[in-house]
Amino acid sequence: MRRTLVIALFLTALAVPSFGQSNWGLRTGIGLEKSISKGLNASLEARLHQTDDFRTTDRWSIGMSLSKRLYRNAAKTFNVKAAVGYKFLSVYKGWSTKFKGDSTLIIADGMEPLFYKKRGYDFNYYDTYTQLRHRLTASVQASYELGQFKFSLREMYQYTYADSTDYTVYRFRYPSQEKDWTKKGYTEVPSEKYYRRTDIDGKAASCSNVLRSRINIDYNIPHWKYDPFISYELFNNIDNGFKAEKSRITAGVDFSFKKKHDFEVAYMWQNQHDDDEPAGSFICLSYKFNL
Repeated sequence: MRRTLVIALFLTALAVPSFGQSNWGLRTGIGLEKSISKGLNASLEARLHQTDDFRTTDRWSIGMSLSKRLYRNAAKTFNVKAAVGYKFLSVYKGWSTKFKGDSTLIIADGMEPLFYKKRGYDFNYYDTYTQLRHRLTASVQASYELGQFKFSLREMYQYTYADSTDYTVYRFRYPSQEKDWTKKGYTEVPSEKYYRRTDIDGKAASCSNVLRSRINIDYNIPHWKYDPFISYELFNNIDNGFKAEKSRITAGVDFSFKKKHDFEVAYMWQNQHDDDEPAGSFICLSYKFNL
């Protein structure tokens, strides 16, 4: 019965429609947690994320947080805690392409460069780059235990500052009777029968404010160390009138070893790609050591 429950939980998560998203990735984390005093804990965590069907490491991060229990009833079934945190992120952005030819043609962006070259289409190639970000969070979470179930609601404010960064743009143009590309700084490449210009472009520094709302359900299976959970999280863009921009569903199991080693294995599905994270399905693995 217990194993059936865990398997059913995973199948429920995997059955969530992906709206055409086929990307798979990996999200890993390793951390330390220390109890400073009763109800007050400090933690450190390092994370590594992969995407593009496990082929690309798109970010790594290191962060720290401090959490404090604000209230717990006498029966210890209801508690409220608050937390603050800081995270430093290094985010990798892969190459991209953009069609720059005849606007009357319906040609997709994002194709391989060879696609445009074979057809003689003008296009831009934007090279890969890395952007550094700084993230501050503040959250409040309320949890209630009912029998073997534990229900929790967390509201988190997230502020992210992204540093400015530069990247290279390669512009490819093909011979045209109407345009003399050499007058615009392009160099002819006779062997390939096109003109090319290399520019340095960049992204200005920016900041974002997001409210993350998450509900979580845990089930404590008696006399079994694997506890299943499922959660739903919604990301609301404060800068855009609290618009709900993306959501994620996570399902997995938690288990501990000798009260010092905490493990989590889960599947996560995110419905929307944005400048912060890719969409798709992710395998999540994490480990925490309690000092």
